[in-house]
Amino acid sequence: MKQLFINGRLFSFFIYFILCLALSCTDHEVPEIPNSPESACTKLNGVTPREYPCEFKIEKLTFYAKDNSVIGEVTPGSPNIALPRSAAKTDSDPSANAVGDIGLITFDVKATVTRIANPSFPVSAGYQLRYTWHSSGPMALTTPGETTVMGSPIPLAIPVGASTDLSFELSTMYELQNGMTGITPIIFRRLTAFFIYNDVTSAELDMHPSPAGDVAETYIRIFNTIDD
Repeated sequence: MKQLFINGRLFSFFIYFILCLALSCTDHEVPEIPNSPESACTKLNGVTPREYPCEFKIEKLTFYAKDNSVIGEVTPGSPNIALPRSAAKTDSDPSANAVGDIGLITFDVKATVTRIANPSFPVSAGYQLRYTWHSSGPMALTTPGETTVMGSPIPLAIPVGASTDLSFELSTMYELQNGMTGITPIIFRRLTAFFIYNDVTSAELDMHPSPAGDVAETYIRIFNTIDD
């Protein structure tokens, strides 16, 4: 009887310990923030629902001059921006001054991004930043060469509702032509869109090919011109 009593007390203590452990774990769980309604996005045709929620929205792109002053912003409702050659961070041919000369100018850019949904799939290497010069912008295909990956993948581990700034560089190309005021740069190859990919979700969505805007977690249109 004494042995049964001891075994009973040990069993009761074990059950109590398990319950305490379970309650402790429950108390420290962080509930997942639900997706924003705007994450229920559509494909580029504006009608077909995307198979998975869009994780992010790009609030704006801010372009900076070489002296760190702000040149201007691109927003979802306002894609146009004039980029002065003289304000570029780098110019592939700064001495170019003859008609027909072609150069590449680069600017520092900051993207303000808000998470609007939890990932449908955890990233593998990370989130990819991409851009395109393709004339169709977000309709550029996932075929290699139509969009360009920028740098290494990034984590972007922010909760739903939070915003962050991403810093990177974007480039555009100019050609020198005769203008009303002399030889001036005109656009040779313009920026048309910037994208953020979840490397796993984009692979799940890609129909080989698909429009880049349909597999990206977010994109923003860009239409840049070039000034002196």
